[in-house]
Amino acid sequence: MNQTIEQWRQKWITLPPSDQRALAILGLFLGVIIIVFGLFKPAQAYFDGARAEAEASRELLAWIEQQRPQLERVQRNAGGQSQAQGTLLQRVTAAAKNHKVTIKRFEPEGDGRIRLWVDEARYQDLQPWLNTLLQQRFVIRSISVDALAEDGMISARLTLER
Repeated sequence: MNQTIEQWRQKWITLPPSDQRALAILGLFLGVIIIVFGLFKPAQAYFDGARAEAEASRELLAWIEQQRPQLERVQRNAGGQSQAQGTLLQRVTAAAKNHKVTIKRFEPEGDGRIRLWVDEARYQDLQPWLNTLLQQRFVIRSISVDALAEDGMISARLTLER
């Protein structure tokens, strides 16, 4: 390595002073170009991108804050129905009583699941009851509905899960 440096040094010394000046200016110019386009431009592009991302995040936050009252209003309206107090069975039977649906039999199936039998209910009463249960965030895992001889009357078997 030292030998190579010494060879370049000897070539430098043998050059005329005007060529030495021209090479020094060229070297200085190339050094500035490398620093500008190798360091400053990539750093500036990174910071500009970060600034734009921060601005987009601020706009998103402002939009979320703007939507907060509407979300709270929706939660308040649904909160009374979906956050009802009581056990799974109490919530289901209370909703059934409100919709004039009589549960003939029920079987708990673990912690958050219940199987129900409804005999002789009007379809016009059963359908809103099921909608109420869905609004309370129950999941209907299975349902079987059979028509009875009397018009509009049905029997149903269903499995609900919280």
